[in-house]
Amino acid sequence: MEIPVGMTRNVPSVNNSLLFFLDICGKKSKVTEKNYAKEYEKWMVKRELGIEKWLLDTFSHLGINATVKSDRYSLPIMYQIKATQKGESYLNGAFETYQIFRKVLKTVLSEGVHKIRFYVFAEVEDHFPMGKVNYYFNYYVHETPY
Repeated sequence: MEIPVGMTRNVPSVNNSLLFFLDICGKKSKVTEKNYAKEYEKWMVKRELGIEKWLLDTFSHLGINATVKSDRYSLPIMYQIKATQKGESYLNGAFETYQIFRKVLKTVLSEGVHKIRFYVFAEVEDHFPMGKVNYYFNYYVHETPY
């Protein structure tokens, strides 16, 4: 998958505390400094797919026709919603996605959207002191309601 023009995934420092899930160079770790960027990318895409699944289910319950293309990043970006979660002492806190869910649902419902195509793009950013995670909800609204 190719990331759209203007959106490049930031690869944070291997020492970023938010990357605890990669278990860099641990005794049983398959992640090394050599394959770190590739493993980070793979984990972030997996995270994005999980968020998209949750949003698809939620949109379905709300009566909104929503889809994600199989080649996610080929969707032209019409609108973008950005949500940022800062790292904290509770490291999982930066990966709790309720902030992006709230922003996305608030925007989509207030605009009266009935048909939407979207994808989620996420990245960890080095930021003093703990890092932060940026979530981008990129979407295209179809003119016809159904």
